[in-house]
Amino acid sequence: MTLDLLTELARQRAAGPYDAQARRVPDFLNDLGYDQYRDFRFRHERAYWHGADLPFELEFFHPGYLYQKYVEMYETGSDGAVSPIPFSPDYFDYGPQAELIPSLPDQLGFSGFHLWRGRTGDTPRRDGDEGRIGLFQGASYFRMVSPSNEYGLSGRSLAINTTTAEAEEFPDITAFWFQRPAPGDDSFTFLALLEGPSVVGAYRFVWTPGDPIRLAVEARVVLRAEVSELGLAPFSTMFWYGENTAHRPADFRPEVHDSDGLFIQTQDEHIWRPLSNPPRTRTDHLPGDRLVAWGLQQRDRDYEHYQDIEADYHLRPDAWVVPGEGMQHGSLRLLEIAIPHEYADNMALVWSPEEMPAVGEVFSFEYDVYFGKRALPDLAAVVATRYGESLRADGSMEFVIDFQGDALDALVDDSDLLVLDIASEIEGGEFIWQNFRRNPYNDTWRLTLRVLPEDGPNEVRLSAAIFNAGTPVSETWRYWWMR
Repeated sequence: MTLDLLTELARQRAAGPYDAQARRVPDFLNDLGYDQYRDFRFRHERAYWHGADLPFELEFFHPGYLYQKYVEMYETGSDGAVSPIPFSPDYFDYGPQAELIPSLPDQLGFSGFHLWRGRTGDTPRRDGDEGRIGLFQGASYFRMVSPSNEYGLSGRSLAINTTTAEAEEFPDITAFWFQRPAPGDDSFTFLALLEGPSVVGAYRFVWTPGDPIRLAVEARVVLRAEVSELGLAPFSTMFWYGENTAHRPADFRPEVHDSDGLFIQTQDEHIWRPLSNPPRTRTDHLPGDRLVAWGLQQRDRDYEHYQDIEADYHLRPDAWVVPGEGMQHGSLRLLEIAIPHEYADNMALVWSPEEMPAVGEVFSFEYDVYFGKRALPDLAAVVATRYGESLRADGSMEFVIDFQGDALDALVDDSDLLVLDIASEIEGGEFIWQNFRRNPYNDTWRLTLRVLPEDGPNEVRLSAAIFNAGTPVSETWRYWWMR
């Protein structure tokens, strides 16, 4: 199988109707609860290609619970020959659910796969081994892990109508074709067919382990029907509360989030946009042209700020995109959904092209996505955002932003500093007072803004950057506050 052949298959599928019931697994599997599904354990010794002295191995996920459709899987040999990888209950230890084995249908597949580094001999594997690389499971979701991080936020191959008023569509990857690795390979290549009511897509992925880990994506999608929003290079993450949460839940942990902000690097500036759990769901439209990279970060990596020895939020990865062909003109859209707990991803980030492809037309695009720990910009970076009610009786709010970085080390006199165009960078309020000074306790610099919100919805948009003698020395802080 090649990407060109898969593209032609996608074009043919897009000309026909979508079968919503295709590959659906039996109800007795789909009705399983979380704990019951967790009883299905892949037998590590049955990993695909284990014992073949190859640099990569595959393990598979069982269908059922949330994963109500199976995915077809194939191996492509060095000669181009394609062989199916059939489902077998022998891959799994069912534990207390072993009584279900006789009821499993002959026509069944896996719900996803987990890529690992290859092992030699009979070396045992445990679930937390450093050999983990990444996984695909559920619709077109994937996650990756670098040596310095744990699993955290998710990527997706494609998102439809995520930030619009239209019903969101979750296209499924229906089949994978894995290129059999050769000894000495340092990357792993596979193809995927994606299909949904409004779209069919052909994808080529190249996974390269490292720190950070990289997934190169080459995609060709064909619309079956018009959609309101085509979301490329999507991410999903969770933000319950953090430093910028004024009224926190009654929880022993100071902060709970997988990511704490969105960074955007354009050819003209660096932007930091902190995430927040808003009082009501909202969508923010952000710069999407002249992009160098963008993504979601967990900048705060101090364990003391989380105090969670199970979730390890301080080890969650950053994830970012470097765009390629077909991703020059568009917009970034950030959806923030209000949540009462940490058990749902309430942040979604997509890049949407300026011009939508026509129905039936092949739309091609490429990008690289990285998971790991991304370095901060050379400019001073925002390391904390806080706010609270002012002590004044005028209803004003105070926003406190901490900057840190080598770019500020040479600044010794507060009078040399200027907050650029602060008055023109506020919507929904007015600036009452501002101050910028060095914090003597941790060598950061603190910008304090006192803001009076306008009457009405009580929401303010703010932006600030630090300049010295007309030259930027910090990234741009952007914030959307809502009461």
